[in-house]
Amino acid sequence: MQPGCSTTPRMTVLCVVSVLSLLPFATSRPPHIVFIVSDDLGFNDVSFHGSNQIGTPNIDAIAADGITLMNYHVQPVCSPSRATFMSGRHVIHTGIYMPFRQGTPLRLNLSYSLLPQYLRRCCNYSSHMVGKWHLGQNVLAALPTGRGFETYLGYWSGAEDYVTHDTLGAYDFNDDARHEAGSAAAEVTLRPAVELNGTYSTAAMTARAVRVIEGFGGGGGLGGSLPRRPLFLYLPYQAVHWPLEAPPQYVDRYRGRTGGDTRRQLVCAMAKALDDGVGQVTAALKRRGMWDDSLVLFSSDNGGPTNGNEGTWSSNFPLRGGKNTLWEGGTRVVGAVRGPGIPRGAVSYEKFHATDWLPTLVAMASGRPWTASIPPGEAPYLEGDGVDNWPMLRAGGAPGSSARDWLLYEVHPG
Repeated sequence: MQPGCSTTPRMTVLCVVSVLSLLPFATSRPPHIVFIVSDDLGFNDVSFHGSNQIGTPNIDAIAADGITLMNYHVQPVCSPSRATFMSGRHVIHTGIYMPFRQGTPLRLNLSYSLLPQYLRRCCNYSSHMVGKWHLGQNVLAALPTGRGFETYLGYWSGAEDYVTHDTLGAYDFNDDARHEAGSAAAEVTLRPAVELNGTYSTAAMTARAVRVIEGFGGGGGLGGSLPRRPLFLYLPYQAVHWPLEAPPQYVDRYRGRTGGDTRRQLVCAMAKALDDGVGQVTAALKRRGMWDDSLVLFSSDNGGPTNGNEGTWSSNFPLRGGKNTLWEGGTRVVGAVRGPGIPRGAVSYEKFHATDWLPTLVAMASGRPWTASIPPGEAPYLEGDGVDNWPMLRAGGAPGSSARDWLLYEVHPG
């Protein structure tokens, strides 16, 4: 209860209006949003969770400048978490319980409006994606450029070689764009980015993310200066998912430091390369004068595989289990967010779920209830779907500030 607020219905409404009027940004334009996702990163594979093995100063800096989410949960495997990030809907409603196989006709329901579409609808964001999609690839409407992103660089499938970008004998690294109505180009351009054959994916994705930021910051990095609209950059890296591959200079840094376990050595190297990429992205935001007006969040898509599962070895200490399990090691993951309106150096044990990002970010950006931005005819949101947890983030995760008093891991149809 805010000081001076009455419990009468009329005064409650007035208090809500007064809180919503306190936007997290000083200008009339909503803040930029940079949503960074790691793949299979272990709970204990960042130094701000206590690990002294890898060293992740750039990811740590996001947490130090904002809030560390210590009771943050996702789904235990890839496509389900990504579907919840983008749709705000729980797997019990999307029906996506397992990762999509290469070439599958399965896809996230095309009737759902996704996060970039909401941000465009509510606040005219310009949305760009770099990285792993894994939410459908058999029709144009299921690709990132069909789901609200204006440009896309990355791979549509779930796993591939980091350097040759080969998956089951096919090249899957694409440079796609959606064009505005009335332009001379076709509505969507799909182009295999063959020039990146031989480039480590973490480096390629970082370079494109920096170009997008430079375009918004006035550097003309992506085909000239991009629109003077708020930026939504979704950056789901490939790292540290198998196959275990890293540049030699990173592998050498962990020689003799992993008890002779080559798998662990490679995971450490990949995580370090990921952290360096995150550092380049945040440096670009600062260099272009966008850092103070940017909300930057970092999340893993699921817990890290442990005990040789999937041929790899992450650390989720002190949590039990890992990827592909409903133990906390599979669902409770690294999460941090910083930006306008969020207290610095906060640590929260309040409940937050992957489904909450869509309603939270839409409410933050628009300064009004996120439900006001639901398109006409949208399928209804049901119990278990996302909630607006922006008040929790603004409160620094103070006890009792979460909109949640329960979390649902999974329910499988009987």
